[in-house]
Amino acid sequence: MPLYEYRCRECGQSTEFRSTMDKKESMAATLKCDACGSGNFSQVLGGVAFVQGSAGTKTPMPPSGGGCCSGGMCGL
Repeated sequence: MPLYEYRCRECGQSTEFRSTMDKKESMAATLKCDACGSGNFSQVLGGVAFVQGSAGTKTPMPPSGGGCCSGGMCGL
């Protein structure tokens, strides 16, 4: 089940929740900030974890250096 992170637009406090994709929007609409009580949130887009290997093994892939070009050497 995906983990969604949202940040309060009023005070910057972050909150996260797990939800199925079809229920994400309805759950996000009910969020209230623990710090200031606001319901004004924006979704934070985070990284994605990938694993490699056969179905029975889960070996984390080494970091590639980021960026859009192999190893992040394009200067972006």
